[in-house]
Parts: sequence; C-alpha cells; structure tokens
Amino acid sequence: MDILVVDFESYYAKDYGFNKLTTEEYVRDSQFEVIGVAVKRNQEETVWFSGTKANTQKFLDGFDWANSAVVAHNAKFDLAVLSWLFNIRPKKIADTLSMARAIHTIEVGGSLAALSEYYNLGNKGTEVHSAIGKRRLDFSPSELAAYGGYCIQDVELTTKLFKILAFGFPVFELDLIDLTVRMFTEPALILDKNVLEEHLKDIQQRKKELMEKVVHEEKDLRSNAKFAALLAEFGVEAPKKISPTTGKETFAFAKTDEGFRELLEHENQYVQLLAAARLGAKSTIEETRTERFLSIANRGLLPIPLRYYAAHTGRWGGDDKINMQNLPRGSALKKAMCAPEGYVFIDCDLSQIEARTLAWLAQQKDLVTAFDRGDDVYKIMASSIYGKPAEDITKDERFVGKTTILGCIGAGTRVLCETGWKPIEQVTTTDRLWDGENWVCHQGLLEKGLKETVSLCGSWLTPDHKILCGAKWEETQSVVQDGSTLSQALVTGAARLPLEALSGECGEALKQLSLRATAAALSTQLTDTTLKTSGLLDVLCVLSERQVKRGFGSMLTSCQMTPIGQGYSTDFLLLSHGAITQETLATKATGAGVYRFTMSGGKTEPIFSYMYRRLKGGMTRAWKWIAPTTTEGMSQTTYGSQLEAKTCETPAASKSYSKKLMTYDLAYAGPNNRFTIWTDSGPVIAHNCGYGMGPEKFQAQLKNFGVELELKECERIIRVYRKTYRRIPALWYQANDALIAMMRGQSSPLGLKGILSVLGAQGIEMPNKLLIKYPNLRKQLGEDSKQEMVYDTRRGRAVIPNRIYGGKVIENVCQALARIVIGEQLLRVAKKYKVVMTVHDAIGCIAPEEEAEEAMAFVEKAMKVRPTWALDLPLDCEGGYARSYGEC
Repeated sequence: MDILVVDFESYYAKDYGFNKLTTEEYVRDSQFEVIGVAVKRNQEETVWFSGTKANTQKFLDGFDWANSAVVAHNAKFDLAVLSWLFNIRPKKIADTLSMARAIHTIEVGGSLAALSEYYNLGNKGTEVHSAIGKRRLDFSPSELAAYGGYCIQDVELTTKLFKILAFGFPVFELDLIDLTVRMFTEPALILDKNVLEEHLKDIQQRKKELMEKVVHEEKDLRSNAKFAALLAEFGVEAPKKISPTTGKETFAFAKTDEGFRELLEHENQYVQLLAAARLGAKSTIEETRTERFLSIANRGLLPIPLRYYAAHTGRWGGDDKINMQNLPRGSALKKAMCAPEGYVFIDCDLSQIEARTLAWLAQQKDLVTAFDRGDDVYKIMASSIYGKPAEDITKDERFVGKTTILGCIGAGTRVLCETGWKPIEQVTTTDRLWDGENWVCHQGLLEKGLKETVSLCGSWLTPDHKILCGAKWEETQSVVQDGSTLSQALVTGAARLPLEALSGECGEALKQLSLRATAAALSTQLTDTTLKTSGLLDVLCVLSERQVKRGFGSMLTSCQMTPIGQGYSTDFLLLSHGAITQETLATKATGAGVYRFTMSGGKTEPIFSYMYRRLKGGMTRAWKWIAPTTTEGMSQTTYGSQLEAKTCETPAASKSYSKKLMTYDLAYAGPNNRFTIWTDSGPVIAHNCGYGMGPEKFQAQLKNFGVELELKECERIIRVYRKTYRRIPALWYQANDALIAMMRGQSSPLGLKGILSVLGAQGIEMPNKLLIKYPNLRKQLGEDSKQEMVYDTRRGRAVIPNRIYGGKVIENVCQALARIVIGEQLLRVAKKYKVVMTVHDAIGCIAPEEEAEEAMAFVEKAMKVRPTWALDLPLDCEGGYARSYGEC
C-alpha cells in the first residue's frame, strides 16, 4: 500500500479564511479555489501542481488513492478538499496533528511550524503570507513557483513528522484517527431545515425580551474603560492585547480580536449580550449554533467535526464552532439531525462504564459481580455494615450504605458560580460556588458516567441525588413526586441569593418568575390585606436595581402596605409550582418603592407599586406582613409564615420523567458540602460528591442529611466499608504514591499489573500504549496553606496549575480506560455499519431501514464484547433507533 502525503494551498483573503470561517464554511464557500497541491508518494520526489479544477482532478486521478494511506497535517481540511471537491476517498487516513495531540499535551503547539521546530525538522516557509487575496491567476510564474516550493516544503516536513510520530504509535489509534476524520470528510446525516427554522424563530422570540434588558447607555458600551467595568461586574476580566501602534497593552475590544470573540461565546449569557450590544449584534450561542446548522443544511450534508484526543485522557472534543459533544438535552438540533432516506439513526451507549471500570481496576470482584448481575450495590454495602441480609435492610440503613456513592447531576445543568450560571461540566476549580450562604471553593469536577436521571423542573439529576428542602435533605425522586416538598426546595434554594444569580439567561428567568403570580381556577383561601413578597424576592428587586444602575442610588426598601380588600396581593409573590398560570392586568396601589438616586439627607417618597389581581388555583402562599418599616439601605423584608396551601393537579408538562445522560458532580463544595443549581422553576441547593472520606467527614456528611451518628459508629462504618471494598480506597492511596513517584521521576505500581504502567515523569501508560501526562507535576501551597500537588494545564492560551490527587488520578484513568473501550467498539461497529459520530460513551451510526432491528442487535452485541486486556470487565449498553438522532 502506497503512502501519499498531501497538502493543498487555497485562496484566502482578510475576510475569507480560517480566522473568519470554520473548515466546513471555508471549503464549501463559493469563493474557495485550489491554488495548487503537492503530493509525495512513498520516497519519491514531491510533485507540485497548479491548474484549473478539471486539470487538478486529472493530476490527482494519477494516484491510486483507493489503495493508499494518505497523510496530512490537519487532515480535516485536506481530506475534505479531496472528498468534497474531487470525490476522492482513500483507503486509510493519517493526521499528524491528531497524532501530535495524543503524544504531547501542552508542551508543544499543534501547528506544523511548532512541531517542526520542536523536532528540528527544518523551517516552515513564509510565502503563504504574501499570497493573501491572490487568486491562482493573480500569481506571476515566479510567485507561483515560490508558492509551490513552500507547499513542497510543507509536504516534506509532514513526511518527516509522520515518520517520527508513527514510530510506536498504536495501529488501533491510527484507525480511530481515520474514523474521526471520515466523520467530517465523508458526512451522511441530513439536516431538517423546517425543524431548524422553527427552532430559530423560537430562540429569536425568547431572546428579544432578553436583549431588551441590556439597558446600558450607548456611551458606556462604546467607552473601553466603562465597558471593561461592566464586564468586571460579572467577574470577567476584559481581554487585552499589545497595540501594534503604540506597543503598549490595551483592551482587545475590536470585533476581530480573539479575546472579544470569546466574549461573544461566553458561558454567561449576559456577558454575551453586552458584547453583542457593543457590536450592535443580537446573537448568542444557541442562536448562532442554530444558524450555523441552517447554513450547513443549505450547503449539504452535516459533517461531524470532532477533535481527536482533545482531553489528556483521550476523550474527543467539539470543533468547528458546533460542539457535537455537548448538544443541549432535548434540543431541536438533535431532532434536526436525520439519517438519509431509507436509513435509521442508531444511538447506543455504554451503561455505568466508568463505575464498572473502577470496580474492575481495583479488582473489587464482589462489586464487579454485583454490577454484572444488576444488584442493588447500596443494599449490599449496608448488609455488610449492619450484618444482616440485604433483603432486611431498611431505607435508612440503605442510605448509610450509599452515602459514599452519592448521586450525580446531568450535563448542561447550570451551577451558580461567582462568574454567573455555568453548565456543570464547564465548572473548574477556579470557580467559587454559592452554597446558599457563602461563596465556597471545591475540589474539582467529577465525571460520573452515563446514568439514568429524572427531571427536576427541567434539570436532570440521578434519582438519589440529595436536594435541600428547608432543614432536611430529600432525594430528587422524592422531591419531584411531592408538590409541597418541591416548593420547599425552591424556597430554600432561592433564599439569600447573591447579585451574581441575576446574570445571564437564568437570572432573567428568575426575575420573570418573581413577576408572575396568577393561576387559573379558584382554590385558595382569600386574605383581607394586601401582601408583600417574601424577603427573597424583595432582595431580588434590590439586586436588579443595583445591576442596572451599577451600584448608585439607594436600594429597594420595605414599606407598609395598605389593605384594599379581599383576594389581592402585591407583585413579586413567588409563583407556586404546579399552578397553571395566566397573566392578568395590573393595578396601581401605594406600596413599596425604590428611592432612586437619593442623596444623603434628601427627601424620600414612596412610589406606586404594581399589584396583580386575585390569585386563582394551583398551590399558592399567603404571607403575613410584620415589618412595616422604611429605612434607607434596608434590603430585605421580614415575612411571616405560610397560612394555607392547596395543590391542584400538576400540569403534564411539569410531571417528571427519566432519561439517560452523561452525569457530573463537584467534590467537597465548602464546609456544608453543597452548591446551587438552576431549574426552570428556580434555584435549588444540591449536595455535592465526596469520596475517600475519613470518619469525621463521613459523620458530617451524614449530619447534612439529618442522620446523626456517634464518631465511634462512623469510625466502625468506615472500617467496614474499607474492609468490604478495601481495594478501592487502596487504589486511591496507591495513586497518591504514584503521583509522588512521577514527581521524582520514578516508576510505581498502579492498579492491575500489566494494565497500567507509571513511567516516571512521562506519566501513566495505558493499555493502548499512550500516556496520561501531568506536565510539570509539583507541590505548592493551596488556598488552605497546605501542600498540594498540581500540574500545568491549558485554559485557552493560558497555562494554569490544576490540583491533582489520588482519587482524581483514578478518575482520569477510568475515563481513559472507558475511552479505549468505546474506541474498540467504534471500530467494531464500523466494520459493518457507517459510524457517523460518537458522544462520550455512545456510538451513533446509520443502517438500512429494512434491517433496523438486526442492526440494533449487532451494535448492542458489539458494545458488550470485552476487550482482550480486560476479559473480566462486565459491559452493558442501552440504545434505540429512529429517523433522527433526537428521537432515539
């Protein structure tokens, strides 16, 4: 089989290139033109060709692509050109950029120039810089010859780089690179434009109201200093650059600046809106992604852009500005992704792969067997603790048995951080979390694998995840089944919210919730006085005013209300869960007001406050007013107790249901072990994850859930746990020792012999012979002034320290092992059916409609095959098929 190294040079301009467009947009654009192409076959001299498209086709047809392996640097581009323009699909594809990602972490850049310099291969030319804006016919013969020499040099450098990287590179991983590139260059999925257009209309309608909330004066948006101050209010540091004119540092607020472009795709939607308002644009991430899908639909089939080895554990990542690894749950985008006519889309994922891998790696054979049989592992643990059969274990005893295996939270669920609401999977150790009382630190994000989750007002959690309801912790499955418990959870989560809660889309939704308080059918006792809201929502009013005025003027304060008859209450009453709402007309009455811009000693007068008509139906609350005082600076109203609540049937849209999702948790969030998450009905407080607990932490964790045990009893339970599942904590301790060995450049055992190898400072070698690396591993003082281990990781262009410890190492290892498992299964399925995408531990492929059942059975069977390096690893999977991805 021949090896062909290829490199295309194409037309680009200031407003047309990779700095403006994605690879798909660039190659499929009408402006695209091949200037020339260089090809090297085996050890032969590299050949350069430049001509018309028809002549270029003839030149390329002179090579036996169908029986050759093609090598390129950033093969996604070059192979897309071969496939989309010249209908050439080689037998094998290798990408030196992808190979370099797997071998190196942050130590070397991914560009051909950086890698060539690192390996002393030679210098990459600069002729491409003088080609900007030039069409093929714009080049003089000498210029075209020089450009050809530049392209030939790139091919020679790529050839040398491939020889170095390919030495010892696993064939298995080369096959995965080939498959990953083909997901993009040989697309098969069709996009349903009708679904996308309807979704876009819906987004634009919802965003219209949100954009109207950007009320900052135009001069504040135009002024660099004032715009930077606005960003700082949301904990965002203004991007900066070195001015090419002055050579001094200045704000990077030009629309072409990378830092400013990142603001437009910031996770905090209010930051997005500020950046968009400065540009005069009105698009945000979801709208942009939907528009991108629509644009792709108008150009052709949907390529799936994935970054091979995006994470240091080997996981794939999103690319080309449409992150296919993180499409919103229930998204119309998924529903718009359809199999071609006559085919079905098959989506199948591994069940509990990382938990199973952990038990297997630790050689906790009884737990492996329990997973394999589908047993209740919590009851099994409790049985060991209390010395009685599993069938006799009570609910409380089962809870003690499961405390160290806490529930998880579905991907996409938003967590309240100091920088605003962030999807849980985007939370880092630099984000402080709101625990209901204070901003607290945590010990990092934990990926918990694909699990069954239930809907808690639109957010997804495992049924056993704990939610704070007043002073008690309740499981999510209990909260969603009882309206009064749910309402208590919502009130608890909403109390004492900080300013940061009002940022972004969640903040806007929170304010809208506070403004609606009507329901459909009469079902509550009427009161004979007007009522002001709870302290919670009074605080929201204060914070809203401060957000708009940026801290100037006095704050919303409480004021005695005037009785106006039965059945009415003032604005901002907390809407009750389960009520069928309808908006009603508002009337004016004297009430609490805002003293705007009151100077010290100035005259203050209450303004009129809007009031809604009688509350009807659903479950409502009445509050007794007990604090009729007005004082400048007062920010919270004291309120009475709930008088009566009556619940109507919960609307079907609010009823809970379940689905399987990628789940996450956050480790040790502050002394109270909790953080705040968002639901469509408002915020709630969720318990965090813990592992490797000692008796004191175990006691404190149980106490958080209302279970009080003596320290001696906790010590006994911990001893029983470690004796029962002694291999798991032993694996954590072994990983701690491995970290010390790596830091010292020494080898160390880790897990099953023959599976993992600790190779000193190089990292941990996996069964696929690639490494998990911890660059610049070292000790430093942490926030608590204690020594901790950190390694360098990259956040955008910045290199920052990331905390690492034994439990986290094992999490990394289990994720990497799970990725190898899914990789083997991808290749197994691809032998019979076309694999179109992969998301975490799931495989997406297409199959002929007439053999859908047979194909589904084949995929499930393929995903249960145990790897040769883990023949005792129990695997299971679950999947479905349909016309579209979203319907599976």
